[in-house]
Amino acid sequence: MKKKHIFFNQGNKLIFVLFSFFIFVTLYFAIVSPNLVLGDTPAGDRTTWVSVLFLILIIVAAVSLFVDEKIRKLFVFVFIKRKLLTSSLLLTLVICGQVVFVWLIHPAIGFDPGAIHQALTDTSSNELRAYFSLSTNNVMLMLMQHQMAVFFSNTSWLLFDWISLFFVDLSVFINIAVIAILDRKKIANVVYIQTVWLALFPMIVVPYSDTWVLPWVSLYILSYCIIFYSKFNLLLRILSAILGGFALSMTYLLKPSAIVPFIAILLVEFLFLFNKNQSVRSRRVLSLLLISLLFFVSSVASYVTLQHANISETYMKVDWSRSMPPIHFISMGMSGKGGYNPKDNIAMAGLPTKKEKTDYSVKLLKQRLGRMGPFGYAKFLLYKQNNNASDGTFAWLIEGHFMSAKPNTKGFKGVLQSFVYPGGKHLGDFRYIAQFIWIIWLALIAFGWRNKAKFTQMLRLAIVGGFLYLLIFEGGRSRYLIQFLPAYILLASLVLNDTVNMVRQKFAWVNAK
Repeated sequence: MKKKHIFFNQGNKLIFVLFSFFIFVTLYFAIVSPNLVLGDTPAGDRTTWVSVLFLILIIVAAVSLFVDEKIRKLFVFVFIKRKLLTSSLLLTLVICGQVVFVWLIHPAIGFDPGAIHQALTDTSSNELRAYFSLSTNNVMLMLMQHQMAVFFSNTSWLLFDWISLFFVDLSVFINIAVIAILDRKKIANVVYIQTVWLALFPMIVVPYSDTWVLPWVSLYILSYCIIFYSKFNLLLRILSAILGGFALSMTYLLKPSAIVPFIAILLVEFLFLFNKNQSVRSRRVLSLLLISLLFFVSSVASYVTLQHANISETYMKVDWSRSMPPIHFISMGMSGKGGYNPKDNIAMAGLPTKKEKTDYSVKLLKQRLGRMGPFGYAKFLLYKQNNNASDGTFAWLIEGHFMSAKPNTKGFKGVLQSFVYPGGKHLGDFRYIAQFIWIIWLALIAFGWRNKAKFTQMLRLAIVGGFLYLLIFEGGRSRYLIQFLPAYILLASLVLNDTVNMVRQKFAWVNAK
């Protein structure tokens, strides 16, 4: 029994140590990001009076809250005592803003979303067939968009931006349900955090797996909460297990790396079996085991069914034997900035069999690791972590051939374009504000160390797992963090009070008489 308790304590401590290391390193990189440069930025943009005004308002608001009791009481009344009402109104306002944004801003997108969109009207292109044969991970998304295009008799970018908006916001409401199960007093926390995030998330106009996978990730986390943390009746928990298993399969087929939080769930549940303070009635254990088994049965059955449908599809001729092996993405993740390498992809396209692709990737990996050596590789990983996680815009416009549109419209539409289009007058302002909020978000998570409950530990491990995955495989830009955002949102919501209380204690001397 003592050895089991030692295993639990050491395992729990390891999760916290790893998380603390990664989150504080990431916070440092976010703080020194070029996105926070006022004036001419290294990216070639320039901040304007908008960033200066934003910064002044933040400073004035912070100082006023500390020194003026009337303003502080008003703030407490509006944002704390009436938090559910205020947060709900703000979320509603932002969702309305999203609708306006998509209606006015729905440009054609390049890179992978562009290939998928082209496949909606062109299935005879040899180039497209080769793309999907190599990138079989995008076949599921392509078939989903094809079915939607047939259903709506529409292939416009606007339609798929509306669907992206729906999926992103569906994830928001599922996350709220998770917090409602865990701690109803923190519902306003998650609503506030998601409201700010949505207000600075133009990725809703990029109909790709990054955003389309979000509700499925949130849904399997919700299923886990209902099974292990809720007091719902047996029927609802069984239905949740079936739905959660399906959500896990959809997650894997849309974006395989997005199952990292589920792996974290398994590891933390296993670890907490050795916690001597956790006592569960035998009847409860039996029901949990049976429902968990149902979850896995649902997951496997839905995966087999969906994957069979993908492989046997006749819409696009895909040669599954040409798909790139996982080792290719590990090898590619060790080149350049740790991200996409066109030379590696071209080489993959020229090799006919999976064995040849694997052998070539292993050879490249050994060469790259040999050139760097152990210390060089460690230095490279630190450099790559900066590229993977420091950008608060989640690599907006960073991807190759992201968007070719230019801001050329007057009026309100032109103003919106100036914040998100290449060459936009206020693009630097968007980067500055988004980076500022990303730093606050990371700080909320980093300093919430007092909360070491099982669920928060699972979320910490999920975030660490996401970091490790992107360090090992293809990364190089923070767009890949989007798939893990439910873990960031939920963790920030759960530890917000702890972080605020710690800050309040540290600055208690300000209001001391």
